Amino acid sequence: MGKKSRVKTQKSGSGACAVVSPKETMNLISELLQKCSSAAPSAGKEWEEYIQIRGLVEKICKKQKGMSVVFEGSREDYFPDLMSWAQENGASCDSFTVANFGTEGFGLRATRDIKAEELFLWIPRKMLMTVESAQNSVLGPLYSQDRILQAMGNVTLAFHLLCERSNPASFWLPYIRSLPQEYDTPLYYQQDEVQVLLGTQAVQDVLSQYKNTARQYAYFYKLLQVPIRHLIGSTCEHGKYYCKYSYSQ
Repeated sequence: MGKKSRVKTQKSGSGACAVVSPKETMNLISELLQKCSSAAPSAGKEWEEYIQIRGLVEKICKKQKGMSVVFEGSREDYFPDLMSWAQENGASCDSFTVANFGTEGFGLRATRDIKAEELFLWIPRKMLMTVESAQNSVLGPLYSQDRILQAMGNVTLAFHLLCERSNPASFWLPYIRSLPQEYDTPLYYQQDEVQVLLGTQAVQDVLSQYKNTARQYAYFYKLLQVPIRHLIGSTCEHGKYYCKYSYSQ
Protein backbone atom coordinates (compact mmCIF):
# COMPACT_ATOMS: atom_id res chain seq x y z
CA MET A 1 0.00 0.00 0.00
CA GLY A 2 2.85 2.42 -0.65
CA LYS A 3 3.95 4.29 2.47
CA LYS A 4 4.29 2.45 5.75
CA SER A 5 1.94 3.43 8.51
CA ARG A 6 3.51 6.21 10.52
CA VAL A 7 2.01 5.99 13.96
CA LYS A 8 3.18 7.53 17.18
CA THR A 9 1.74 7.89 20.64
CA GLN A 10 1.37 11.15 22.47
CA LYS A 11 3.71 11.45 25.42
CA SER A 12 3.49 13.19 28.73
CA GLY A 13 5.76 16.09 29.56
CA SER A 14 8.40 13.76 30.97
CA GLY A 15 8.67 11.92 27.68
CA ALA A 16 6.91 8.79 28.91
CA CYS A 17 3.34 7.62 28.87
CA ALA A 18 1.48 9.17 31.78
CA VAL A 19 0.66 6.83 34.67
CA VAL A 20 -2.91 7.47 35.76
CA SER A 21 -4.90 5.82 38.52
CA PRO A 22 -7.94 4.08 36.97
CA LYS A 23 -9.87 4.84 40.16
CA GLU A 24 -9.19 8.56 39.87
CA THR A 25 -10.36 8.60 36.27
CA MET A 26 -13.45 6.54 37.07
CA ASN A 27 -14.39 8.89 39.90
CA LEU A 28 -14.24 11.83 37.50
CA ILE A 29 -16.25 9.88 34.91
CA SER A 30 -18.92 9.06 37.49
CA GLU A 31 -19.10 12.68 38.59
CA LEU A 32 -19.39 13.79 34.98
CA LEU A 33 -22.18 11.31 34.26
CA GLN A 34 -24.10 12.41 37.35
CA LYS A 35 -23.70 16.07 36.46
CA CYS A 36 -24.79 15.56 32.85
CA SER A 37 -27.76 13.38 33.86
CA SER A 38 -29.19 15.83 36.36
CA ALA A 39 -32.28 17.91 35.66
CA ALA A 40 -31.95 20.96 33.46
CA PRO A 41 -30.66 23.95 35.43
CA SER A 42 -32.94 26.82 36.28
CA ALA A 43 -33.06 29.80 33.96
CA GLY A 44 -29.85 31.77 34.04
CA LYS A 45 -27.82 28.87 35.47
CA GLU A 46 -26.99 27.18 32.13
CA TRP A 47 -23.58 28.86 31.82
CA GLU A 48 -22.62 27.88 35.37
CA GLU A 49 -23.50 24.25 34.60
CA TYR A 50 -21.48 24.38 31.38
CA ILE A 51 -18.41 25.63 33.27
CA GLN A 52 -18.71 22.77 35.76
CA ILE A 53 -19.10 20.15 33.02
CA ARG A 54 -16.26 21.59 30.99
CA GLY A 55 -14.04 21.60 34.08
CA LEU A 56 -14.64 17.88 34.58
CA VAL A 57 -14.03 17.13 30.90
CA GLU A 58 -10.73 19.00 30.99
CA LYS A 59 -9.64 17.12 34.11
CA ILE A 60 -10.41 13.81 32.37
CA CYS A 61 -8.52 14.93 29.26
CA LYS A 62 -5.52 15.78 31.42
CA LYS A 63 -5.65 12.34 33.05
CA GLN A 64 -5.76 10.66 29.65
CA LYS A 65 -3.05 12.76 28.05
CA GLY A 66 -0.43 10.55 26.43
CA MET A 67 -2.78 7.67 25.65
CA SER A 68 -3.87 8.64 22.16
CA VAL A 69 -2.61 7.09 18.96
CA VAL A 70 -1.80 9.85 16.48
CA PHE A 71 -0.40 9.81 12.96
CA GLU A 72 2.69 11.73 11.99
CA GLY A 73 2.56 14.49 9.42
CA SER A 74 -0.53 16.11 7.94
CA ARG A 75 -3.55 14.40 6.48
CA GLU A 76 -2.47 15.52 3.00
CA ASP A 77 0.52 13.19 3.30
CA TYR A 78 -1.88 10.25 3.25
CA PHE A 79 -4.04 11.28 0.28
CA PRO A 80 -1.91 9.28 -2.24
CA ASP A 81 -2.37 6.14 -0.13
CA LEU A 82 -6.10 6.87 0.13
CA MET A 83 -6.49 7.14 -3.64
CA SER A 84 -4.41 4.00 -4.26
CA TRP A 85 -6.47 2.07 -1.72
CA ALA A 86 -9.71 3.29 -3.27
CA GLN A 87 -8.62 2.30 -6.78
CA GLU A 88 -7.38 -1.11 -5.66
CA ASN A 89 -10.76 -1.84 -4.09
CA GLY A 90 -12.89 -0.87 -7.07
CA ALA A 91 -13.73 2.80 -6.51
CA SER A 92 -13.72 5.19 -9.45
CA CYS A 93 -10.72 7.52 -9.27
CA ASP A 94 -10.11 8.60 -12.87
CA SER A 95 -12.24 11.73 -13.13
CA PHE A 96 -11.07 13.80 -10.19
CA THR A 97 -8.25 14.61 -7.82
CA VAL A 98 -8.18 15.70 -4.18
CA ALA A 99 -7.61 19.44 -3.93
CA ASN A 100 -7.38 22.12 -1.26
CA PHE A 101 -10.09 24.76 -1.71
CA GLY A 102 -8.77 27.11 0.96
CA THR A 103 -11.41 28.17 3.47
CA GLU A 104 -13.75 25.54 2.04
CA GLY A 105 -11.35 22.76 2.96
CA PHE A 106 -10.44 19.70 0.90
CA GLY A 107 -12.64 18.35 -1.83
CA LEU A 108 -12.67 16.74 -5.27
CA ARG A 109 -11.65 18.66 -8.39
CA ALA A 110 -12.70 17.29 -11.77
CA THR A 111 -9.85 16.45 -14.14
CA ARG A 112 -12.07 16.23 -17.23
CA ASP A 113 -15.38 17.52 -18.51
CA ILE A 114 -18.27 15.72 -16.86
CA LYS A 115 -21.56 15.49 -18.68
CA ALA A 116 -24.88 16.23 -17.03
CA GLU A 117 -26.24 13.23 -15.10
CA GLU A 118 -23.08 11.24 -15.86
CA LEU A 119 -22.10 8.68 -13.22
CA PHE A 120 -18.47 9.49 -12.53
CA LEU A 121 -18.02 8.51 -8.89
CA TRP A 122 -18.84 5.22 -7.21
CA ILE A 123 -17.57 3.44 -4.11
CA PRO A 124 -18.07 -0.28 -3.41
CA ARG A 125 -20.07 -1.00 -0.28
CA LYS A 126 -17.21 -3.03 1.20
CA MET A 127 -15.23 0.20 1.55
CA LEU A 128 -17.88 1.88 3.70
CA MET A 129 -17.73 1.94 7.48
CA THR A 130 -21.33 1.28 8.50
CA VAL A 131 -23.34 0.01 11.44
CA GLU A 132 -23.43 -3.31 9.61
CA SER A 133 -19.65 -3.51 9.35
CA ALA A 134 -19.43 -2.52 13.02
CA GLN A 135 -21.69 -5.43 13.94
CA ASN A 136 -19.37 -7.76 12.04
CA SER A 137 -16.30 -6.40 13.80
CA VAL A 138 -14.89 -6.76 17.31
CA LEU A 139 -17.80 -4.56 18.45
CA GLY A 140 -20.36 -7.22 17.56
CA PRO A 141 -20.79 -8.73 21.07
CA LEU A 142 -21.02 -5.30 22.71
CA TYR A 143 -23.49 -4.02 20.12
CA SER A 144 -25.74 -7.06 20.49
CA GLN A 145 -26.08 -6.57 24.27
CA ASP A 146 -26.42 -2.81 24.68
CA ARG A 147 -29.75 -1.32 23.61
CA ILE A 148 -28.58 2.26 23.85
CA LEU A 149 -25.71 1.53 21.48
CA GLN A 150 -28.18 -0.15 19.11
CA ALA A 151 -30.32 2.98 19.14
CA MET A 152 -27.41 5.34 18.45
CA GLY A 153 -25.84 4.59 15.10
CA ASN A 154 -23.56 7.61 15.35
CA VAL A 155 -21.98 6.29 18.55
CA THR A 156 -21.66 2.82 17.05
CA LEU A 157 -19.75 4.31 14.12
CA ALA A 158 -17.57 6.34 16.49
CA PHE A 159 -16.60 3.17 18.38
CA HIS A 160 -16.05 1.39 15.08
CA LEU A 161 -13.71 4.15 13.95
CA LEU A 162 -11.76 4.14 17.22
CA CYS A 163 -11.22 0.38 17.16
CA GLU A 164 -10.12 0.38 13.53
CA ARG A 165 -7.86 3.38 14.17
CA SER A 166 -6.10 1.38 16.90
CA ASN A 167 -5.60 -1.62 14.61
CA PRO A 168 -2.43 -1.26 12.50
CA ALA A 169 -3.78 -3.95 10.15
CA SER A 170 -7.20 -2.35 9.63
CA PHE A 171 -8.63 -2.54 6.12
CA TRP A 172 -9.79 1.08 6.51
CA LEU A 173 -6.47 2.51 7.73
CA PRO A 174 -5.69 4.44 4.49
CA TYR A 175 -9.07 6.16 4.86
CA ILE A 176 -8.73 6.77 8.60
CA ARG A 177 -5.30 8.35 8.26
CA SER A 178 -6.72 10.89 5.81
CA LEU A 179 -9.38 12.15 8.22
CA PRO A 180 -8.99 15.58 9.89
CA GLN A 181 -7.60 15.69 13.42
CA GLU A 182 -10.13 18.26 14.62
CA TYR A 183 -13.20 20.11 13.43
CA ASP A 184 -14.64 23.61 13.70
CA THR A 185 -17.89 22.51 15.34
CA PRO A 186 -18.96 23.96 18.73
CA LEU A 187 -17.57 20.89 20.51
CA TYR A 188 -14.10 22.16 19.63
CA TYR A 189 -14.70 25.76 20.73
CA GLN A 190 -12.62 27.18 23.54
CA GLN A 191 -14.50 28.47 26.57
CA ASP A 192 -13.98 32.10 25.61
CA GLU A 193 -15.34 31.38 22.13
CA VAL A 194 -18.51 29.88 23.61
CA GLN A 195 -18.81 32.84 25.95
CA VAL A 196 -19.03 35.17 22.95
CA LEU A 197 -22.30 33.45 22.06
CA LEU A 198 -23.96 34.33 25.37
CA GLY A 199 -27.11 36.31 24.73
CA THR A 200 -27.64 34.74 21.29
CA GLN A 201 -30.12 32.07 20.26
CA ALA A 202 -27.26 29.75 19.30
CA VAL A 203 -25.78 29.41 22.78
CA GLN A 204 -28.49 27.07 24.10
CA ASP A 205 -27.85 24.60 21.29
CA VAL A 206 -24.09 24.76 21.90
CA LEU A 207 -24.41 24.17 25.65
CA SER A 208 -26.91 21.37 25.14
CA GLN A 209 -24.72 19.64 22.56
CA TYR A 210 -21.69 19.79 24.84
CA LYS A 211 -23.65 18.38 27.78
CA ASN A 212 -25.20 15.57 25.74
CA THR A 213 -21.86 14.57 24.23
CA ALA A 214 -20.19 14.55 27.65
CA ARG A 215 -23.01 12.39 29.03
CA GLN A 216 -22.68 9.90 26.17
CA TYR A 217 -18.92 9.70 26.69
CA ALA A 218 -19.26 9.08 30.43
CA TYR A 219 -21.97 6.45 29.95
CA PHE A 220 -20.04 4.44 27.38
CA TYR A 221 -16.76 4.78 29.25
CA LYS A 222 -18.39 3.18 32.28
CA LEU A 223 -20.05 0.56 30.10
CA LEU A 224 -16.68 -0.61 28.86
CA GLN A 225 -15.43 -1.01 32.43
CA VAL A 226 -18.31 -3.05 33.88
CA PRO A 227 -16.91 -6.41 35.12
CA ILE A 228 -20.27 -8.20 34.87
CA ARG A 229 -19.98 -8.07 31.11
CA HIS A 230 -16.72 -9.98 31.34
CA LEU A 231 -15.05 -7.35 29.28
CA ILE A 232 -11.36 -7.87 28.84
CA GLY A 233 -9.71 -4.47 29.22
CA SER A 234 -7.85 -2.92 26.33
CA THR A 235 -4.26 -4.00 26.01
CA CYS A 236 -1.72 -1.22 26.41
CA GLU A 237 1.55 -1.44 24.52
CA HIS A 238 3.52 1.79 24.87
CA GLY A 239 0.30 3.75 25.00
CA LYS A 240 -1.43 2.00 22.09
CA TYR A 241 -4.88 0.66 22.86
CA TYR A 242 -6.54 -2.21 21.07
CA CYS A 243 -10.17 -3.27 21.48
CA LYS A 244 -10.54 -6.79 22.89
CA TYR A 245 -13.92 -8.04 24.08
CA SER A 246 -14.97 -11.36 25.55
CA TYR A 247 -18.49 -12.16 26.73
CA SER A 248 -19.64 -15.29 28.51
CA GLN A 249 -22.84 -16.84 27.25
